[in-house]
Amino acid sequence: MKSSPWHLFFCFVFLAATAGKARAAILGDTFKPFASVTQMYDSNVFRVNGPDQARALTGDDRLGDFVTVAAVGTGVHYTVSREELNLLLEKDFIRYSHYTGQNADRDTAAGNLSLVFLDKLRLNLDGSYSRIPEPRSDYQNPGLNTVTSYGEGLAVAYETPMGVGMQAAYRRTTVDYSLQELKPNEHSSDRYEGTLFYRLSATSRTYVSYQREYISYGQNLQLASQSVNNDSTSDSVRLGLDKTFSPKTAVSCYLGYLNRRHDAFPARDFDGVTGKAEITYGLTAKLGLAVNGGRQLNEESYADWIYSVNDWVGAALVYAVTEKIKGSLSDRLSWKRFKEIPGSGVAARSDRQHEINAGAEWAPLERLTVSFGYQYSARSSNLDTFDFTDHTVMSSLAYRF
Repeated sequence: MKSSPWHLFFCFVFLAATAGKARAAILGDTFKPFASVTQMYDSNVFRVNGPDQARALTGDDRLGDFVTVAAVGTGVHYTVSREELNLLLEKDFIRYSHYTGQNADRDTAAGNLSLVFLDKLRLNLDGSYSRIPEPRSDYQNPGLNTVTSYGEGLAVAYETPMGVGMQAAYRRTTVDYSLQELKPNEHSSDRYEGTLFYRLSATSRTYVSYQREYISYGQNLQLASQSVNNDSTSDSVRLGLDKTFSPKTAVSCYLGYLNRRHDAFPARDFDGVTGKAEITYGLTAKLGLAVNGGRQLNEESYADWIYSVNDWVGAALVYAVTEKIKGSLSDRLSWKRFKEIPGSGVAARSDRQHEINAGAEWAPLERLTVSFGYQYSARSSNLDTFDFTDHTVMSSLAYRF
């Protein structure tokens, strides 16, 4: 007899609740295995504006589906003196009840090694790998697009006894796509960054940073009958401040400027102001508030739209009802304005997206966590084909051995 997703869900409840503490004691603090099962209902799997668009896209006018996500993995934390190694390995199995063609696995691996020399000189090496299905709000295609990313980097930082410090960093990232039509968007980036900072006090720091990035695409961009090299170079600067007032109250912000240039196609050049600010504040011993906002400029892979200006504001509340129960509520509004190539004749596009998340978490046992959540997400665009409204409800069980 075929097992239902709910059968898997309740089996996990029993196994997690009966797992012995001795197993955790044997593993100690170095290896930190975990497992979880999440059951959810997604009311709009393909992020379309209604049954008619769903039928045109997939041949099926059903919008929602039940989804089960089972995850297993482990963290590794190892220290020798002041040297520290952290690793994360995780595999998720995503299974749909109706739209089985969307079934996918999600793989994540990441590592970081921190070495300290001469007391004040620190070297960080990191690497990452991920293979994940791309969010449906980012593209419209009946096929599943899996994004594979590789990243590796290093950073060297030195701080003097006077609180003045500097950091140099390099990172390379490669992004591949499974859908053939998105192959021209595959790219690699090389990013070089230098930062000069000063500690105003033990809990506050101001900094200025400069970053140069090179992006190279595996294929040329097709513009009508033209084939254009879309490789680009960017320079950006940031001036920022990080300050902690108390364990529950802190401010982090920066103001920057970005300039991106395309040697083979100057019409796609762009520049502008960027920035981000976040404030966390402990309203009471049990209630915490976070408020954030910002602006980013993102290069777009569309042939006729060069880049997008992304502005957002958000707020979140976290309330510790008891030692074992906490609730959270967040709200985020974002605006995305696409900039088209002058004279291209493409329709102007501007999106507004609203997202609300509410959740509750309960820890009935020492390592067992039960959580429930709801998410509302909606996008309104001046191009109706990009509109959607989605409701997702979920429940999850997680056990850390």
